[in-house]
Parts: sequence; C-alpha cells; structure tokens
Amino acid sequence: MRKVFALALCVGIAFTGFSQDKKVKVKEETKVQKTSTIPQKVHNTFSKHKHYSGKKVTHKKVVEKTQAK
Repeated sequence: MRKVFALALCVGIAFTGFSQDKKVKVKEETKVQKTSTIPQKVHNTFSKHKHYSGKKVTHKKVVEKTQAK
C-alpha cells in the first residue's frame, strides 16, 4: 500500500513540475490618435457640453506562449 502511495505521489509531483514550465508573456499596447477637426476643437473650447473628445484610443493585447527548457 505504501509503494502505491509513493508512486502516486511521485507521479503527482512530476505532473506539477511539467505544468509550471510554461510561461505566458502578455504585452499590452495603447495607441492614441488625434482625430478632431478645427470646428470640433472650437466647439469643445466654447461649449459646456463637449460632444467630441478628439482622440481615438485603441487597446491591443498580445499573448505569447513560451516553454522553458
């Protein structure tokens, strides 16, 4: 009974060791572009209710999976 338990313990430790070898690299990028025109800038300057922010924001997430040796 102890041999079966010891074997199961060794197999469990081996599986956890292999599962920790994988690494995930996450790279996040944020791009901001100015897209407002001159009339929109004038409207936002003098108006209390600003309808247009003048910026286009793009979020990009890149996931790279690598395996350690």
